[in-house]
Amino acid sequence: MIVVAAALKGGVGKTTTAVYLSALASNRRAATLIDADPQASAAEWVEYAEDERFQRLEVVEAPTDRLLTRAINRVPPGEIAIIDPPPGHERLLGKAVERASVVVVPTRIGGVETARADAVFEMVPDGIKAGLVICSARTYTRDYRDAVTGWSEARVPVYGTVPERVAIAAGPERALSEDGLDAYRKVWRRVLAAARS
Repeated sequence: MIVVAAALKGGVGKTTTAVYLSALASNRRAATLIDADPQASAAEWVEYAEDERFQRLEVVEAPTDRLLTRAINRVPPGEIAIIDPPPGHERLLGKAVERASVVVVPTRIGGVETARADAVFEMVPDGIKAGLVICSARTYTRDYRDAVTGWSEARVPVYGTVPERVAIAAGPERALSEDGLDAYRKVWRRVLAAARS
């Protein structure tokens, strides 16, 4: 199963989503995090974090078309790979999305984020499941409620919402946040259900 955390815009929670989903994926079976972003933020996070959840996680850096294709081809049958492609690199994102079992589109509410999320959905080939994860959400706001209603009316699946909490993205020096894991568990269950359907 190949899961792609797909975003064309940086700063929407793409790497955080990839890292948390990778930790959850490796909980019960072997999993691979493919970091296709030249900044290698996901790989660094896993390398420096003192978190036992990463012990069963293999990390592969693949910041080019060729390396990404090779990394995907090396994922054994029955195993899970989570891909963290670079933002703003449509060609590399397209390569990842065309091989995906499920695409998770992290976004935030407001600004240009909605339009950029829509652009990612347009890149997803027919037959590949895709859904949103709303990151750093202020769930008590009218903007949030209006956005969720709009996506629901447009039949865009919302796999989950990660409330605005600094601890979720505490990053490489700390273990993963229990609040973050709880929020992403709901997303991960939706990803697994989408992959099975």
